[in-house]
Amino acid sequence: MAATDIPSDSDDTKAALARIFDAVWERFIAIEGVAADTAENRRRLAARIVALARSGDIEEPELVEAALIHVRVLAEATRLGDGKNPETAFAATDQPGAQGGHAFTPETIAAMSTALDLCLDELPFRIPSDALKLLSSSILEEASRGERDSGRLRLHALEALKARQ
Repeated sequence: MAATDIPSDSDDTKAALARIFDAVWERFIAIEGVAADTAENRRRLAARIVALARSGDIEEPELVEAALIHVRVLAEATRLGDGKNPETAFAATDQPGAQGGHAFTPETIAAMSTALDLCLDELPFRIPSDALKLLSSSILEEASRGERDSGRLRLHALEALKARQ
């Protein structure tokens, strides 16, 4: 059943979204480990599922895959942004040259997350994992250079993806 076939405020919709969340969360934790079981990752996943469900005629299996890709890329971006511990990226300040890479402020993480959301909104649901890594790496690279505008981070990442092809 497509997400748009269910009335938006119905119990069936809530059940479908809960099913999708549970399916994605189980796979995400199996891949990323229990350290990824954070309130922030749960919030990101729930927000992405709702956004995808509202975006159009998407079947549940595709919605699960798209949401899983999204939350994994954000987890990887957080990990790469700090170099040591994904949790410290949310508590630290921007520190170029810090050992192990950059630690980003919550505002910077939010801008990077928004940029990645914008990129994923423009691309097909099933894109290769190396393309997702390139997008997140490009966003991280540009953020580490001081860029904080999500629109410019998005543009840089999409240009990097086009240049690779």
